[in-house]
Amino acid sequence: MMLPPKTTIVGKIVSKHGFKGNLNISIVSSFYDEIYEGDYLFVIIDQKGVPFLIESLNITKQIVKLQFVDSETQALELVGKEIAIAFDIDHESPTPNGLEGFVLYDQFDHLIGDIKAIEEYPGHPMLVVIGENREILIPLIEDWITNLNEDLRTLKMTLPEGLINPEEYED
Repeated sequence: MMLPPKTTIVGKIVSKHGFKGNLNISIVSSFYDEIYEGDYLFVIIDQKGVPFLIESLNITKQIVKLQFVDSETQALELVGKEIAIAFDIDHESPTPNGLEGFVLYDQFDHLIGDIKAIEEYPGHPMLVVIGENREILIPLIEDWITNLNEDLRTLKMTLPEGLINPEEYED
């Protein structure tokens, strides 16, 4: 009996793109170099990673065409789902703080980024999170944590308004 590969969450399907089954995806920047045409992207459906062959991927890795997703209707069924890739040995190894490599989401299921480390600051520890174009420090306050899923390697937190405003960030 062959077991399915271990996976790690790398992002989310944001929307459909066009009418032929293409999807817009958001990927945590530390995983851009891990995703290629011909590989499998695992779409998390009912808490299980369902493998889809990547038929094509644009140069920015934001638009993907998955095998057997050939219509607007099929694409819309996948919008909002998390996506994962097969575990890389670097991401599988245990880390000193236990949260390194986890993917952080806010209370609205918006992807915040990949947790790089936990650093000690006066008052309380801070999560060091790598977002799209920046590093973000987020206070690690236990009351803010709403869900920790070790199998999917995700952390969900209720973050105060104004702490993170990706739409206001400019390079």
